[in-house]
Amino acid sequence: MLGTQQMLLHKIGEVKENPVGLDRMHAKQMSDALNVALGSVYTLYHQLKKHHWVVEGPSFRDLHVLLDEFAARQLKIADEVAERITVLGAYPISSPRKQQEMCVFSPEEEGVLDLRTMLTNDMRAYQQIIARFRDLIQLAAQAGDFTTETMLKHQLQTMEFDVHHLEHLLGEDTLTTRTH
Repeated sequence: MLGTQQMLLHKIGEVKENPVGLDRMHAKQMSDALNVALGSVYTLYHQLKKHHWVVEGPSFRDLHVLLDEFAARQLKIADEVAERITVLGAYPISSPRKQQEMCVFSPEEEGVLDLRTMLTNDMRAYQQIIARFRDLIQLAAQAGDFTTETMLKHQLQTMEFDVHHLEHLLGEDTLTTRTH
């Protein structure tokens, strides 16, 4: 240490005045809930990147690219959520440990699982995050935070698009499975 004392200027859970005029009670309620979403989205991002890195097999190239696209969309959502938290006068969680701690789903352990299990885990994670986003949309509408509501609706649409594709990937392979 250089002889200066470190002082936190803004702590997690603390809400300052915000430039958009949302009252502090609603801003705190929204920012606390958005931090849970932020932790969940970042944790899913890391899980998707892990799967992108370790995927193998005959569909390697397509899945490698698709999982990277999914991860990139999660990263964009996370950034938008974090920026919105700052607009509300709060502090967005930033450490991977805190993000995972606040996450709404149980992330995978370290290591490589079979492809179907990894994709199933991703789908379940998306589904739990989607459920949380629906709750957040209602909360934002009730708080009169229409900008957050609009942002979350757009992000929900993106996540539903991705989880729909995961559902197709996990469907039965009619080319190799007998149907009678």
